[in-house]
Amino acid sequence: MSAEDKHLENRMTELEDKINYVILQINNLQHKVSDSNPELKQMMGLLKILTTSLQVTKAPFAVLSQALSLKERLVERFPHLKYDDISKSILAALERKERLNISQLTDQVRKERGSASRRIVRERVDRMIEEGIIQEIDSGYGRQIEIVPLEEKEE
Repeated sequence: MSAEDKHLENRMTELEDKINYVILQINNLQHKVSDSNPELKQMMGLLKILTTSLQVTKAPFAVLSQALSLKERLVERFPHLKYDDISKSILAALERKERLNISQLTDQVRKERGSASRRIVRERVDRMIEEGIIQEIDSGYGRQIEIVPLEEKEE
């Protein structure tokens, strides 16, 4: 994992810990407040809304953590590989969408990079299939590409 990725992961963990701390404090406050006072009941409702909002705020951190974790696992599985920008974009698209055909992959790479030809995307896909990073499957709707599941690669 690069120093930048490690810093990002540490920062995400720190922010997630702070959000969890605020949620815990709100929950503690809710338990201390009496339900007999109407003003306090209103405050309890606002605290519940705040708690829900904070929990929703945590969701992007989980997604980023998963993406970093997958990237780290790929680097561990294939340490000898040097990925070019198109290959990285292909892997990123497959991380997000799981399975795509060549046309869909080309569209995703174009969105991320601004340009990519179907022929070049196909060449990169073929190379990564040969290297065992991704695989082509027949899904009933044509051939689709996906990242080789970790379990299959380790066998």
